[in-house]
Amino acid sequence: MGRSASRLTLALLVALAVATHARTLDHRFLLDDGVQIFKNRAVTHGSPLAAYFFDRDTTSSRPDYNTRIYRPLRNLAFRAVVVVAGVRPLAFAIANLALYALATGLVLLLLVRLVGDARAAAWATAIWVVAPVHVEPVAYASALGDLLSLVFELAALLVALPLLADDARPRRWRIAASAALAAASMLTKEMAITAPALLVLLVLIVRPAAWRAARTRWLVAAHALVALAYLVLRTAVVGAVGQEPVTALTLRDGLRDAPWLLLHYLWITVEPLGHAASYHVAPPGLVAWSLSVVVIVAAGVLTWRWRRTVWAGLAWFCLSLLPVLHLVPLWADLADRFALFPSVGLALALAAALPPMTRRLTVVALGATIAMYSVASFVEARPWHSDSLLWRYAVDRQPDAPLARSNLATVLMTEGRIDEAAAQLEALHALGYTRADVELKRAYVLHRLGNHDAAARAATIAVQLDPSIGVAHALAGQIALARNDLAAATRELLLARQQQPTHPATGLLGYLILSARGELPASDPRIAYLRATQALSFDDPSSASPAARSCLPRPQCAAALAIALQSRPLLLEAMAALPDGPDRDHAQEAFWSTQ
Repeated sequence: MGRSASRLTLALLVALAVATHARTLDHRFLLDDGVQIFKNRAVTHGSPLAAYFFDRDTTSSRPDYNTRIYRPLRNLAFRAVVVVAGVRPLAFAIANLALYALATGLVLLLLVRLVGDARAAAWATAIWVVAPVHVEPVAYASALGDLLSLVFELAALLVALPLLADDARPRRWRIAASAALAAASMLTKEMAITAPALLVLLVLIVRPAAWRAARTRWLVAAHALVALAYLVLRTAVVGAVGQEPVTALTLRDGLRDAPWLLLHYLWITVEPLGHAASYHVAPPGLVAWSLSVVVIVAAGVLTWRWRRTVWAGLAWFCLSLLPVLHLVPLWADLADRFALFPSVGLALALAAALPPMTRRLTVVALGATIAMYSVASFVEARPWHSDSLLWRYAVDRQPDAPLARSNLATVLMTEGRIDEAAAQLEALHALGYTRADVELKRAYVLHRLGNHDAAARAATIAVQLDPSIGVAHALAGQIALARNDLAAATRELLLARQQQPTHPATGLLGYLILSARGELPASDPRIAYLRATQALSFDDPSSASPAARSCLPRPQCAAALAIALQSRPLLLEAMAALPDGPDRDHAQEAFWSTQ
C-alpha cells in the first residue's frame, strides 16, 4: 500500500465498521433519549436558530440537565434528523452508524499521515473500529453528539496537518477552516475543549520543526482563541463551568481521582467484555493512588525513550480525557462514550509501535484481536436493545453504580414492579446516593406502598437538596393528608404553588384538600385525571391506568390511559381528539417512545 491508504483498504474498514454495529439499527430509544430527543420541543418542533446557542432550555426537557451541559450543534443535528426522517429510533441509528463510518475513514487518514506506514495505520484502525468500548456511542441515539464531535475534531486535525510540513504554504484558509472545525467539535461536545492542547502535542512531538514557522503559531493561536471563546460562551449560557460548582474541595478530590480514573479509562477502552451503561469507581486509597501515578509516569518515560510517536498517542489519550477526570465536577464516574475520541490516541500509539508487517506472528495476533473484539462488540450490543435489558445488565455488572440502580428503578416502575423499584431505590439510598430527583421518586414509591413515614422523610430530603422542587412539596402535602394532617398539607400546597403551580402533583394536592374539607366529592373526575397524570410523571403506568379509566370518556383521560398503556392505536386516537396543549404533547411523546 506504500505510504498512502488505498481506496480498497478504506472501503474494507468502512464495511467492517458497518458490519460490526449493524445490529444496533433495530434498537429502541433509551431513557435519556426521551428528555434529550422526543420530549425536547427544540428537537421535535424546532426553535429559532439563535435559541440553540443562547437558550439553555433547548438542550433538553430536564432543567437540571440544562444547567450542566451545552451542546447546541448536537441539538441542531437532532433537529436535522427529525426534519429529514421523523422522530424514529431507526433514523438516529442510521445517522450514528453513518458518522461512525465517516470517523473510520478519518482515523485511517490521520494515522497514515502521522505514522507514515499505511499498513500499520490500517491494522490499528481496524482494531479501533471493532473495539467494544464503541458500542455505546453507536447504539445510543443521544450519543450522536459524541460521534459528530469526533468527526469535527478529526477533520480539524487533518485540515491543519499540511500546514506543519516543511514546504507548506501559509494558506490562511486552512487555519480558518481548522479553527472553525475545532469550534464545531466543542459546540457539539464539551470534551473537545482540549483540541488546542492536542494540536500543540502533535506539533511538538510529531512535527517539532514546524513550530519555527509563523503559520504554525497562528494555527495554535486560532485554536486557543476558539477554545477561550467557547468557554466564555458556555459559561454565560449555562451559568457554570462544571456540572457542579468548582471549589477547592472538588479540585482536591479531582487531583486525587484523576490518575485512578485514567487507568480505569484505559482498562474499559481495551477490555473486550464487561462494559456497562454506568460505572462506579470508588476513590483510591493512598497505595492505589501512588501505584497509579507510578504506572502513568513509568509508561510515559519508557515510551518517550523508545518511540516518541507512541508517547504522543498515549499523551493524546490522557489529554483528551482531562475534562472527564473529575478535575471539573462531573456526574458520571466513567462512560464508554467518553473514551471515543481518546481511543484514537491509543490507535495512534498502536500504529507507531507495530513492527514491519513482514512478521507473520504480528499479523496473526492482530487478526485474532480483531476477531475477538468483533465478537465482543456483537455481545455487548445486545443489552442496548431496550431499557429493560440495558439497566438490568448494568446493575449486574456494576451493583454499586448509582445511576444504574436509579434507572433500573424507573424501568421497574414502568413495568408495574413497584416493590422491586422500591428495593432498588432503598439500595440506592443505602449507598449514600441522595440526589433530589432520586429522593423524590423514592418518596413517591414509598407513599404508593403505604409507608408514609419513610415517604415523608424522603420528601424532606428532596426539599433540602433542592428547595425549588415544588413537586416534593406537593408530594409531602399528599403524604400529610394520608396521615390526616390537613394543616401541614395546606402549608405544603402554598409552597408547591409558588414553585411548580402547573405540575399535576400540585393540582392534585389542591383538589384532595378540597375533598378533605368536604367541598368536593372524592369521585370528582378531575381528581382521577390528576392522579393519572401525576403517576405518569413518575413513570408509574400501573397506577395511572385505573385512575384514567375511572374518568372516561373525557378526552384528557383517554389520552392519559393511552399513554399508560403505550398503545399506538390509542395514542393516535388521543392525538387526533385533543387540541394543542400539554396533553397532546405528552401523547405524542409516548407515541414516539413506542417506535
